[in-house]
Amino acid sequence: MKRLAALFFLTAAALAQEPPPAMPVMREVAPGVFEIGRLRLDQKALTLTFPGTLNMKAGLLEYLLVTPRGSTHESLLVSDVSPNDVHFAMLLLGAKGGGETTGAAPAQLDGQYLKTAPKLKGDTVLISVKWHDGNTDKTVPVEDWLFNEVTKKPVEHGPWTYNGSLLIEGRFLAQTEGAFAALVTNPSALLNNPRKGSDNDQMWGVNEKAVPPVNTPVEIIFKLIPPANPAPKP
Repeated sequence: MKRLAALFFLTAAALAQEPPPAMPVMREVAPGVFEIGRLRLDQKALTLTFPGTLNMKAGLLEYLLVTPRGSTHESLLVSDVSPNDVHFAMLLLGAKGGGETTGAAPAQLDGQYLKTAPKLKGDTVLISVKWHDGNTDKTVPVEDWLFNEVTKKPVEHGPWTYNGSLLIEGRFLAQTEGAFAALVTNPSALLNNPRKGSDNDQMWGVNEKAVPPVNTPVEIIFKLIPPANPAPKP
């Protein structure tokens, strides 16, 4: 546990490039299961679970999940946990991302950038949501709450790409921009949508028939999927 605590402290400081934030209480609650503040990490199941709320009942989306300081007017979900903490926990699970870029961030995420942007790389993550519906707990793939405005169907189930955000001039952009997961390509987010149409900001909407009321508390679950043929250890 001391080793994990030290790793958190150093990671947070390195990402933020400022006095390190107060470290969340970290404790092992079962073999291989850790609570880090309000995050719950299961090393065996390769899952990370944390709280959020449903933010939109209708409308076009560019983000799946942001913080309250992020683009809440175009995000399905909101969580006030720290992107720094989520990234640290995902690193503990073994997520490698695409390698944090230290060059220049795009000046504007406009149509021209989206057409020419390189495909983001990283490990595969499945995302699901759990909530209370009356006396029943329900869990569904988050895609059930999304709607494809082109095909007029719910979004197909499948993976998200853990690209790991960008580190620019000492700023970890997922933290400063409040971006966890983007539907329309944004390298600042921790995760991105790999589906066809991720360059189209008119394609993604809320599946109004499937979502619960706005402000419904949810648990957001990231499940890391290891590569089928991991690189051999040196």
